[in-house]
Amino acid sequence: MPDITLILWISVFLQVTAVILALRLIPLTRKALAWILLSAAFFLMASRRTLDLLFGKNLIEDPFIHNISTKSVALIISILIVIGVFLTKRIFEQQKDDSEQVKKFSLAVDQSSSATVIFTTDGLIEYANPKFCEINDTEAKELYGKTPGFLTPQCTPQSTLNKIWNKIRIGGIWKSEFYNKDSNGHHNWSRAVISPIKNDKEVITFFIATFEDITIEKEQQQAIKQLSLHDNLTQLPNRRLFQNNLRSALEICHEKQQQLSVLLLDINNFKAINNSLGHLTGDVILREIAGRLNHITQQSGHHSLARMGGDEFLLFSSDTSTEQTIEFANQLNQAILKPFFIENKNFELTINIGYALYPEHGETADQLIKNADIAMYAAKGSSQSIIQYSPSLDDGKLKSLELSSHFRQAAEDDEFVLYFQPQTEFGSDRIIGAEALVRWIHPEFGLIPPDEFIPLAEQSGHIFTITEWVISNGLKQLSEWHQQGLNLELSMNISATDIQNPDLVSLLENEMIKNKIEPGWIKLEITENSLMLYTSETTSALTRITELGIKISIDDFGTGYSSLQYLTKMPVTHIKIDKSFVMQMLTRDQDAVIVRSTIDLAHNLGLRITAEGIEDSDTYEILEILGCDFAQGYHIAKPMNNKAYMNWLKQHESQIPLF
Repeated sequence: MPDITLILWISVFLQVTAVILALRLIPLTRKALAWILLSAAFFLMASRRTLDLLFGKNLIEDPFIHNISTKSVALIISILIVIGVFLTKRIFEQQKDDSEQVKKFSLAVDQSSSATVIFTTDGLIEYANPKFCEINDTEAKELYGKTPGFLTPQCTPQSTLNKIWNKIRIGGIWKSEFYNKDSNGHHNWSRAVISPIKNDKEVITFFIATFEDITIEKEQQQAIKQLSLHDNLTQLPNRRLFQNNLRSALEICHEKQQQLSVLLLDINNFKAINNSLGHLTGDVILREIAGRLNHITQQSGHHSLARMGGDEFLLFSSDTSTEQTIEFANQLNQAILKPFFIENKNFELTINIGYALYPEHGETADQLIKNADIAMYAAKGSSQSIIQYSPSLDDGKLKSLELSSHFRQAAEDDEFVLYFQPQTEFGSDRIIGAEALVRWIHPEFGLIPPDEFIPLAEQSGHIFTITEWVISNGLKQLSEWHQQGLNLELSMNISATDIQNPDLVSLLENEMIKNKIEPGWIKLEITENSLMLYTSETTSALTRITELGIKISIDDFGTGYSSLQYLTKMPVTHIKIDKSFVMQMLTRDQDAVIVRSTIDLAHNLGLRITAEGIEDSDTYEILEILGCDFAQGYHIAKPMNNKAYMNWLKQHESQIPLF
């Protein structure tokens, strides 16, 4: 039988060795410490048993040592057991706390509004919270073991997938935005964060991805971008976006050596529309104009349209020739010339277009837009509606800018001059009066005709300044004629904007009183196009004027579409046939028919009618046969200043009615 003492010593040795190895292998955590203490207690218990056996074998003979050894060991064992039990209790409490914490985290993830998915290093789903399942319209069990959609080439470009994996596999965090489409076809934006999860040995064991729905945020960003790059009224690109697009197009044209044209379009007299019909109606018209222009530009992929602001629109046409640009501009012009029907009213608008060519007229977006603007202003001051830029127009642009800023000073300095063109009565050849025509004697530019500065005055809002000067000086001149015993009347032109001016009626009253003028000697001529801006305010203003006793005549009759509709509604007393029909009535049967019909219409409505533009005796005789009332034109006399007019009157003394 083996010696028991040897076995005990071997047992002690093995236990000590096991403790040493355990201490080397196990990290010194609370759990490990409890295990060590309890193991030490058991070891000491075994040691105590060993001491008992050794004392029984008389290997330890001293009872005191035996008692001290065993009692000390027993005390140590008790202490170790108490500490071990206490640590074990703490371990269980910690585990309970950890379990509750894990449960909280689990509930938070499950109930989170962010979609969360956990997947392995192979890209297979191990967990998906309800929000993720909702987005993918499936149950969690159907997702387990599958690859998340955002990690597939069907949802994410392969190049992006490579970047994602390359980053998260080395422990990096991937942040990005994804554009998704759910099973119902609804689109949404998500902000994703993919993070690696490591174990205690810093080895990546799985990945967690969270997705936050940012669709509303993206829509708001898109709305802000829309506002910053688009016109709020027409939804067309604004000038900023137009310039960006134009710069990109110019780069392509430069590479391919192609030509490009930039066009600037402006609506004539649009300010009068806003003043007479109101800004809400003006906005409706602008949207209609934008729709017409957009319809034309969409027919070709080479065109781009934008609203520059106000009543101006920008366009560019890439890979186009000069001839194609002119054809395109004519299409735009024809689209706007078609009558507009707004609130049961119909009227027509006209436009001016200026265009510049790349690279001939500029190589940058700003240069081309600037030069197209110069060409457009040149078109406004000429009989042409479409003009191509040329360097010679630069001086004209500077001249227009200088004239626009000088109207009020010109009126104060009496730079304006009145010319008078006589008017006579058919049959008797009696001189009934004259039409006052304003001219501008500019100190630098000399004589400026009205068709050059009147449009500028209307655009700049200074037209009433000129109207005030004409009425004041015209009635003053009329008073002088009457003081000389000449029974003459005076016709003066007013614009559509003037009619809307609340100061017009009081101006007429004050000047009549000041110059002792009877209202029956005054005739105000308004263009037929002014009737296209018909409103109750227009009728009210004209009614107040006629109540003063002043006559109202429609000028340029026959050039618009809306006159007949409103002719009977307005307090009109006279009609003046547009000279374009009168001058060609001998060579164009259609014009002759229009003239005859207009005379008959006027007489049937109880109106008097004047024909202007009479340049020969044959035209005069035919108009007399047709029953026209009054005549005006070069056949009678050209416009002349007051001195020349007085000399002309002396030559026709017998035709002048006297007081």
